[in-house]
Amino acid sequence: MSAAGAAGPPYHPHTRPAHLRCSDSEREAVAAMVQGASEDGRLDITELDERLGAVYAAKTHGDLAQVIVDIVPPPASPMPPPRPMMAPQPMPVVPVMPVYPVQWRPGVSDRTILPAFLLCLLLGVFGAHRFYVGKAGSGVGMIVACLLSFGVVAGVWALIDLIVLVTRSFRDQYGNILRNWS
Repeated sequence: MSAAGAAGPPYHPHTRPAHLRCSDSEREAVAAMVQGASEDGRLDITELDERLGAVYAAKTHGDLAQVIVDIVPPPASPMPPPRPMMAPQPMPVVPVMPVYPVQWRPGVSDRTILPAFLLCLLLGVFGAHRFYVGKAGSGVGMIVACLLSFGVVAGVWALIDLIVLVTRSFRDQYGNILRNWS
């Protein structure tokens, strides 16, 4: 097993049985550990020479472990595998009640017909009456239709909305009918 070409964790003599013989690449790995300790200032030149001599004379992993026992701690035991996580629990569904104005009655809008009628009559091609009742999406649609068709399509659309307003059938953003003129 070579230290440079091995896959997995780097070589450490404590990870092998002490009675097994070591290879040249494993001796080189331990020699690098000893030289690193010398570079850190933990060994002087004399100790470095002695320990490198012992590394190259070592026959077994136990011999290599004795050379670095006081300068390189043994590797930590591998971490235990993580515990399996609990399956996600479904969240309870909480119904959301819509918030309405105080004078709201089912089926009848709090908006009045007169401002919507006047906005439709004066600025209908731009969808101003639709913005008033809260239908911003169709209001933007009327602006786009006005710009793309030079007001023709939006004018017809506004005329139809005028008729629907006069017949008291126009609905607001919640689907409630505009019933009151003022």
